[in-house]
Amino acid sequence: MIERMHKYLFLVYHKEYEVFLHQLRSLGVVHIKENRNAKQFEELQSLLSVKKELAILTRQVKSRRSKEAPEIMETLPATIEEGKKISEEIVQLFKEEEHLLNQVASQKRDIAYWNIWGEYSIELLHKLRDQGYPVRFYVVPSQQYQEEWETTFRAVRINDLRAQTYFITIGETATEERIEAEEIKAPKYTIAEKEEQLALLEQELQNIRTKIQIFADNRIGELQGYDLLLSRQYDFSNALLQANAEAEDTLMLLEGWVPEKISEEVTKGLATTSCYFKQVEIEENDTIPVKLSNNRYARLFEPITKMYSLPNYGEIDITALFAPFFMLFFALCFGDGGYGLLLLLGATFAKIKTKSHSVKSLCSMMQWLGGTTAIVGSLMGTVFGMVMPWAGDNLLGSVSNDYFLNQDNMMALAVVLGLIQIVFGKFIAGYKTQKQRGFKYGLSSYAWAMLILFGALGYVTSMLSASQGDWAKAVSQVFFGIAAVSFLIALFYNTPGKNIFLNLGSGLWATYNNASGLLGDTLSYIRLFAIGLTGGILGGVFNNLAVQIGGDLPVGLNFIVMGIILLFGHGLNFGLCMISSLVHPLRLTFVEFYKNAEFEGGGREYKPFKL
Repeated sequence: MIERMHKYLFLVYHKEYEVFLHQLRSLGVVHIKENRNAKQFEELQSLLSVKKELAILTRQVKSRRSKEAPEIMETLPATIEEGKKISEEIVQLFKEEEHLLNQVASQKRDIAYWNIWGEYSIELLHKLRDQGYPVRFYVVPSQQYQEEWETTFRAVRINDLRAQTYFITIGETATEERIEAEEIKAPKYTIAEKEEQLALLEQELQNIRTKIQIFADNRIGELQGYDLLLSRQYDFSNALLQANAEAEDTLMLLEGWVPEKISEEVTKGLATTSCYFKQVEIEENDTIPVKLSNNRYARLFEPITKMYSLPNYGEIDITALFAPFFMLFFALCFGDGGYGLLLLLGATFAKIKTKSHSVKSLCSMMQWLGGTTAIVGSLMGTVFGMVMPWAGDNLLGSVSNDYFLNQDNMMALAVVLGLIQIVFGKFIAGYKTQKQRGFKYGLSSYAWAMLILFGALGYVTSMLSASQGDWAKAVSQVFFGIAAVSFLIALFYNTPGKNIFLNLGSGLWATYNNASGLLGDTLSYIRLFAIGLTGGILGGVFNNLAVQIGGDLPVGLNFIVMGIILLFGHGLNFGLCMISSLVHPLRLTFVEFYKNAEFEGGGREYKPFKL
């Protein structure tokens, strides 16, 4: 549900405004109304830019923590300048690491290159040069090397590698003719000296990496504290800019929002401040912040709601309404009880191990999804790709045709579930419109929901009339009658207050949209059947493959081969099922369900001004 908000107005003397903001921040419950866009102010944009860079740096540092690192303790620096020095310290370490990495790579390239020339002595090269026999180094494509150079220029071939010939010339030549080859600058160090330099560089690089790890293990909390300090500075600077100056700039007028259930406590807290405040009426064009308040179960699915958009203040929060459908659709897409059990156990283990509240919440949602998958998958008859005894006679075969959740029934079930969610969505749309504008405006949405529901029920009971007798026929006629009345309401009372012809035209257009949309929306739910079926079949294929290949191998080896096939196959299938089971239920929720529920979204999250 969406918590009700109260709007407050604060009037403060301009010299006391900053003091008042500190008092307001200590209360920590007032969401300040934004009258100005923060993007227009260079100071705020500069703070945001620093925060973005710091977030990237923090992730980089966190990735360098060792397995034995202590728990991160957030430490607030005394000032922003001190926090800046901390970030600059680790940035400098990363720069030194990058510089050393480049030097190491360059040194390795040099060693690899000069290894082509074999062993040489820099001292002897210098002696030869001093005696008038300079040694020059050349490289030329092998096909262009000329044997006569060995006589003309006293060339000595050293190596042939990758279609290149490496050679040297010794001494000066009597002729002025130049050799047609690329001259290489003579080496300044021997291979041994270069390897020694490389070892020193690698040791220096290791020392820098050790410093980075020590920082990551023990001081990352200082970076996070600096980020928190920047956030507080941003919030405070933003709050300073949101007030309107009145009475020749002597008074500052600020507006804010407070949840209704704590408004009395806020009033008592504000009584101790130096401002005039008053609760005022909410205006129609106000952008009211949204705070969701759900039970422990529905709260787990709030990240899914926020992934798309928060509802606006005038809507209803449908998190708790789509959560059961999402769980069921996730389980149907997974389609395997064994995979669901693995997901449940994995989420439970991760929840025990992690210390992050947000990760624990995510693990709790995965526990619900895994548990539902274990139950639904078992009812569908497959566990780790094997057909259970209650669903078929062959462990490595397929689900029996006479099982109540066979392929035909599963497809029908997917369509029925889709129809139920669509009808449910239309009832939600009617309730939302009723809440916003009144019952008569929501009547049309209710009528469409009743038309689809009782039309479907009438069709089912009419099909039963041949076997069940007159009572089924009578019930179907009642259902069709309710559907007909609903259709008349939808056709002639869809725009209250307008004339009958406008209502009729609008009703015919709505009929076309609902008829065409209903078919497409309902068929979209067949993907639940198709994806679940695919996962079950793939699991069975890997089981059969393991048995067929491993069955002909010697005892001992067969178990190893079967284990490898099963681990790889089921691991791959589990990953594919996981992706499909998240993506497709999300699509059905955000597209089909949200559309029929007439979800508007666009809500702004309630963010109180606090420390």
